[in-house]
Amino acid sequence: MDAIIQQLWKNYLHSTPTVKKVKNTLQLENYDSFCDHIAFRTLCTRKLGITKRIAGDFGIEKLSKKFLLQGYTIQQEYFFKKKKLKAIHLEKKNAPKIFISELLLDQCSIFLKNTLLKAFDTCKNEEVILTKGRCWDVSYKVYKELERESEYAAWLYVHGHRVNHFTINVNQLEKYSIEDVCMQLKTSGIHLNTSGGTIKGNESIGLKQASTLADSILVKFKDVTKAIRIPSCYVEFAERFKINNKQFNGFITNSADKIFQSTNRSVA
Repeated sequence: MDAIIQQLWKNYLHSTPTVKKVKNTLQLENYDSFCDHIAFRTLCTRKLGITKRIAGDFGIEKLSKKFLLQGYTIQQEYFFKKKKLKAIHLEKKNAPKIFISELLLDQCSIFLKNTLLKAFDTCKNEEVILTKGRCWDVSYKVYKELERESEYAAWLYVHGHRVNHFTINVNQLEKYSIEDVCMQLKTSGIHLNTSGGTIKGNESIGLKQASTLADSILVKFKDVTKAIRIPSCYVEFAERFKINNKQFNGFITNSADKIFQSTNRSVA
């Protein structure tokens, strides 16, 4: 992997100890070499969401810029109405796919919009925007209010721009189907996201997905004495199938909608 993805991987390992358990359970030598895609979360300040022409301070345009310069190309767009999200995925030959989603702030409350804009404004010009993470102080009271409206927004407030998850490409695991993977993980005591079923999707639509529940990290809030555990990142698994003799490389909105809930404390 190149330098950026190596740093993303390092940061991800630090906040996701379940990765080591997954690696041991599935007897993986190099987990990162079996990566199907890498996912990011961000926010959008435009009413219509995605625009490919003008680079903004945040959003898909900003986060995708470095990948586009490295030879990635935009493949498909997605919309999650209930969660007020838009997303996109990029591809490059012999490289992990990139999935970037963004919260449409103009569809959210004034409080949510102003809170996230004020926070992200403190590091919008960072060259290391993909790997920087949060660079502002956080309030637990604000976090809880954001969480009531949008778990996605609360996660962004605490974590900033950073990898949300890496995904194992089950097709490259010679010993396992995704059903085998889930069974092995459960046997090892690893908790899986069961929202919409443990396995989301099916062979007929070209993709089966599953994920662990997010790990948690201790976060120091400025208005609380003791650090509090907050959901961090998770591990996803994807098994892809052929449709009309061509492997399906996209994503299924209904399945991805449930995968997003891996960071929900109510699910965990």
